[in-house]
Amino acid sequence: MSETSKQKKIALVSGANRGIGLAIAIGLAQQGVTVLMGTRNLKNGEAVCAQHAQEGLDIRPVQLDTTDDASVRAVSSLIQREYGRLDILVNNAGIGLDFVPDLSVVEKMEQTLMLNVTGTIRLTDALLPLLEAAGHASIVNVSSELGSFGLRADKNWIYAELVMPTYQASKAAVNSLTVSYAKLLASKGIKVNSICPGYTATDATKGAAMPATRTPEQAARVAIKLALIGQDGPTGTFENEDGQLPW
Repeated sequence: MSETSKQKKIALVSGANRGIGLAIAIGLAQQGVTVLMGTRNLKNGEAVCAQHAQEGLDIRPVQLDTTDDASVRAVSSLIQREYGRLDILVNNAGIGLDFVPDLSVVEKMEQTLMLNVTGTIRLTDALLPLLEAAGHASIVNVSSELGSFGLRADKNWIYAELVMPTYQASKAAVNSLTVSYAKLLASKGIKVNSICPGYTATDATKGAAMPATRTPEQAARVAIKLALIGQDGPTGTFENEDGQLPW
């Protein structure tokens, strides 16, 4: 481990080769963080990172499939071997399948939970020793206001009529994990928070009935803010860039 790596924060962002995940990775690197960009397809990640490395950003691709035990173990081993700690984990990898026409609701739920929920747990638990080794680490879970029971009960909420059973259930589960892990990890100096990036123009929202106007860079701001919080920062919260959101 180099002197530079001892001084700079080390971050891992899952699902980071495009969209909001990539914007989070770039934003953290612009703040002087060494960023490991988790990507299922390593070649795609290498192409993306090469472009930003030319801009002087410290971004490195790592093969990561959070639904695969071997892939997660390999990333954990790499971080242990080369850095010895992890200061920031951003659980960004996720899918939404509610509008996919050729899958049953059960199939959609199984696949969505496998990535959005079980994948988040698998990656987080595998990296806990490295996060604890950092002394004061931060976990940011990328959730959605669509999983908020408080907002869904508000008839005047802008998305009150939107129903996405599997996606909304998965993000409600992510929020529940945030509350639990924030309590479990408080004594280890690890902050755990959920964020809502907002309805963002990405590949996932192309062709949607309601056009998305937010950019990935705008969506990434709240994740970056909570990733970089200090020892006196919040834990066990759910927020977007405008402030706290109801669970």
